[in-house]
Amino acid sequence: MNCKHYIFFLGCITFISSTFCSPFKAQNTTDVPVDNLEKKKKEIDGIIRAYSAINKFNGTALIHYQNKTIFEKSYGWQNAEKKIPNQNNSIYQIASLTKSFTALTIVKLSEEGKLSVKDPISKFIAGYPRGNEITVEHLLTHTSGIYEPLRNKEYFRLLHTGESISPNKEISFFKDEPLDFEPGSQFSYTNSGYILLGVIIEKITGLSYEDAVRKFILDPLKMNHTGFDYPALKSPDKTVPYAYLSKTRQEKTEIWNPELTASAGQIYSTAEDLYKYYKGLRDYKIVSKETFRKATTPFLSGYGYGWFIDDLYGKKVINHGGNIEGATSYLAMIPDDDICIILLNNITSKKLEKAGNTILGALLNQPYELPKPKKEILPDDSILKKYAGNYKLSEDNTIHILYENGQLFIQNNNEPKVRMLAENDHSFFLQDDDSEITFIFKEGEKGVITIKKGLSSKTGEKL
Repeated sequence: MNCKHYIFFLGCITFISSTFCSPFKAQNTTDVPVDNLEKKKKEIDGIIRAYSAINKFNGTALIHYQNKTIFEKSYGWQNAEKKIPNQNNSIYQIASLTKSFTALTIVKLSEEGKLSVKDPISKFIAGYPRGNEITVEHLLTHTSGIYEPLRNKEYFRLLHTGESISPNKEISFFKDEPLDFEPGSQFSYTNSGYILLGVIIEKITGLSYEDAVRKFILDPLKMNHTGFDYPALKSPDKTVPYAYLSKTRQEKTEIWNPELTASAGQIYSTAEDLYKYYKGLRDYKIVSKETFRKATTPFLSGYGYGWFIDDLYGKKVINHGGNIEGATSYLAMIPDDDICIILLNNITSKKLEKAGNTILGALLNQPYELPKPKKEILPDDSILKKYAGNYKLSEDNTIHILYENGQLFIQNNNEPKVRMLAENDHSFFLQDDDSEITFIFKEGEKGVITIKKGLSSKTGEKL
């Protein structure tokens, strides 16, 4: 779920990294004239419409600015087939934004003396390889070196099924793999660490992960529209997930198995509920000021405990996103200035963080650029002919690049060929599709093609 932000649920994706002086102060509200707020609202709407126009925003936006919600609006379809529009109470999967809930539960338990972030995970998970060296803090900060389960083909296959998966089975997808690096030495965004944090929460509390998060966060903040098992959710406000959605094309996608995304990415919510979450953090309703300050202190690569911490426009921006097939989320906050940006989509989009950063720029009177549709150029024929040929992506998948009458076409195995449009001499796109195709040809080396679509990225050498 951003990935500096290898956001999966995933997080990223494919798609932001001052201490707090005191609880929220409302002294700035009188400094914002009404006409200025109206201008901000129009700016925000224009920004989101620009992303909608390139099929990168389909969902709900809520913007809180200096003691008031200045913007809350929904765009596009909750269910395109049935022509049901997204609404402000629509329910979305939040993917890797789940990690902030998992981390907050852990630091709450730490605050209560139930654990220390310096504890080795062997204290809670007996027999875990090198568990005496890997600490809870390593898991929180993505510095454990533990293998990412999305690299396992069987794990990825099971994500697209409704099969029941035991915790031991889930852990088996990464437990016995060698560490990618020594614990604490590097940052590498991984879901496995947060899956283990969910197991630790259950061991300490004697509750299921779901019940523990409800007890410590959801119930105190009255987040009544937030839950964990999206496939089982029965609600007229539930959004349909789309891999791609435009005025002329609807590409539905499957809901990922919540037993596998688990404490790394299974939560669903609404914009209003996440706004309650922000206020709970801002006003220290769940953990103390000092605990929250520590949780939002950056470690390696600007990641704290379940949050990226970035310096943007001279401000400390605390944020996290999430990205799975068919859902994207982004929450950014500057509690000192009482700013919160919540963006929820029911499409796969790598642009949500960029949209959030642009909105923040508008709020802070900073210059920004709006996205523009891709434009086709016409490369020289010699360049196009060089790319033509067959490329092996895997043992059972060969992609064909065809040159015909001054144009390039892509054909996957025996599927129909599709014309490729050049964005520059080495990058191509498809009409009404989010595929990105890039060629790298170096002297004395085989040519390489990279095809990115949604959260998938495949690379192959020319045969």
